[in-house]
Amino acid sequence: MKVCLVNTYHYRRGGDSTYTFDLADLLRSRGHEVVHFAMKHRYNADCSEQEYFVDYVDYREASECAGPISRFRAFLRSLYSGEARRKFAALLDKTRPDIVHMQNFRRHLTTSILAPARERDIPVVFTAHDYDPICPNSLLFAGAEVCEVCGGKHYYRALSRRCKQGSFAGTAALVLEGYFVKAMRYLNRIDRIITPSGFQREKFIEYGVDPGKVEVIHNFMNTAAFEPSYGDGDYVIFFGRLAAEKGIETLIDAAARVPGIKVVIAGEGPLRERLEARRRDVNAVNVEFLGYVDREDLMPLIQRSMFVAVPSVCYENFPYNVLESFALGKPVLGSRIGGIPEMVQDGETGFLVEPGDAEGLAARMAELAGNGALIESLGRAARSRVESEFNADIHYDKLLALYNRVTGRGDKQ
Repeated sequence: MKVCLVNTYHYRRGGDSTYTFDLADLLRSRGHEVVHFAMKHRYNADCSEQEYFVDYVDYREASECAGPISRFRAFLRSLYSGEARRKFAALLDKTRPDIVHMQNFRRHLTTSILAPARERDIPVVFTAHDYDPICPNSLLFAGAEVCEVCGGKHYYRALSRRCKQGSFAGTAALVLEGYFVKAMRYLNRIDRIITPSGFQREKFIEYGVDPGKVEVIHNFMNTAAFEPSYGDGDYVIFFGRLAAEKGIETLIDAAARVPGIKVVIAGEGPLRERLEARRRDVNAVNVEFLGYVDREDLMPLIQRSMFVAVPSVCYENFPYNVLESFALGKPVLGSRIGGIPEMVQDGETGFLVEPGDAEGLAARMAELAGNGALIESLGRAARSRVESEFNADIHYDKLLALYNRVTGRGDKQ
């Protein structure tokens, strides 16, 4: 089977890109052919289809630096791209895939690319890595808390929350885009929606997505690429983007309650200065910020830790930082929210605490840090779980069955 994988960015930038590259490797290893469609970018991996990629656009730069006319043109481009439609049509004619599998594509590639697939009777499946189909800012999160005021359709309500980084204009753009794509009924042009977590599927259905169109297929991890390290370490680590929804302020407050436990924070993001100020305010002298750490150096950092903290306060989907931690033999101390409880079994592969509960988080940190045998036991169970339940074979079998159904191939391999 020939599969066209679509994602805005063609380099390892986040969960959607990680999944795209891992899936491409998996499909090729099973004898399938893969072609890519994405946006041009200086960090892109080499790709034989890159001549068909759409020109790079930075909407943040356009909104902050350009004049009003340029900003308006950029906004229109985020709704519908004639360039993306033309180039995608040319790619489909050149490569003739059996199926199109989309990841994140709105705003840069836009829903315009659905028409060429439909015109050529090529089935389309879509893996939803966030809540874009039901939420203007894609997170179901605004300010510092979970937000569901729009109810999947009343997007104007987002204006009062200014959920695009506190900007009224930025939020207004998201609201208009939400109404536009809803009017275009773009989900009707997609044959199946894949959600990595059962929680996400239920949210989609709750806010109006056809339940017969949504199927859960968990993300997977190639554990052969990870060398586990059980029970070692003398610090707790958080790794990821420094953003409000990640609950890092809760982690800092918890760390202040257990000054004898070192907490390492690896990553960059818009909250860096605020988080450092929070560390000073609560006198969390045991917290260390490392800034951005490339993947080659990050993996050993995780291996040398006791366990990994995932204190999110948003509806996490099926985060890769949990899968990677498990693959490295590390228990996860995570929030009981979103898809995290589908991954972390409380008391078996880690512990769950209520989101935003610094006292509860500190108590569990103290319990784990003082018990090397427990850390090792939980870490071994975590590695075993990712090997047995979130492996490439299971993912491939479920995905191929879905591909075969939508292409009419039955149970062919």
